[in-house]
Amino acid sequence: MSNQAFRKSSSLKRLSLAALAACGVLASSVAMAEGFSGYAGIAGGFAPSQRQCHGATEGACDRLGFGSKLFGGWNVTPNVAAEINYFYFGGINTDYDIAQNATTSRVRESARAVTLGLNWSIELFSFATNNIRLGLARTQNNKELTNRVGAATMERDYATAPYLGLGLSMQLNRNVRVLSGYDYIIDGHDSRHLFSVGVQGEF
Repeated sequence: MSNQAFRKSSSLKRLSLAALAACGVLASSVAMAEGFSGYAGIAGGFAPSQRQCHGATEGACDRLGFGSKLFGGWNVTPNVAAEINYFYFGGINTDYDIAQNATTSRVRESARAVTLGLNWSIELFSFATNNIRLGLARTQNNKELTNRVGAATMERDYATAPYLGLGLSMQLNRNVRVLSGYDYIIDGHDSRHLFSVGVQGEF
C-alpha cells in the first residue's frame, strides 16, 4: 500500500479515535455536574442512493440499500445533547454488459461515516419528542470493481460534509424510547440518506 493510500485509510480511524476521546472528555466533565444523563441506541432502515447508472445493464443498478447506525449522547442541557453517530450504508450493486464495457462487469458501493454534532429535543404534546440534529460528518466511500475475469479491486475516498438529522421519538418507560428518523450527509452525488427506526436506552 502506498504512503498516500495508507494516510487515507487511517484518516477515518484517527477521526473516530479523536471523536471518542472528545466525547469521553465531555462525558467526564458533564458527569461532574448535578443531574448528568445520557443515552445510547441503535437504528436501521433504508438507505436510498443518488448514484449515477449511466451505462449499466437495464434493471441492474440498485438505488436502495440497507443502512444502520449506532449512536450515543450526553445531555448538556435538558434539551440539547452532544452526540456521536457511527453509520454504515450497505452495499449496492451496478452490473455492466461486458460487451459494452471492456473492463468492469460489476461495481459495488458502500460507505461508513462518523458524525459529531448536537441533538436538540423539542417536546410535542407531552408524549412525543421531535429531534433536530446538526453536525459534521467524516465519510469513507468504498467502491469494489470486478473486472470481466472476476478479479476485484477496491477504491476508497474520504470526505468531510455537513450532517442533518430529523427524528420523532416516544418514551416507552423511564429508560427506553422508540424512535424514527431521517439522516442526511450532504455531499452532492455522494450524499448519504438513511430512513430508520430504532430503540434508545437512557441513563
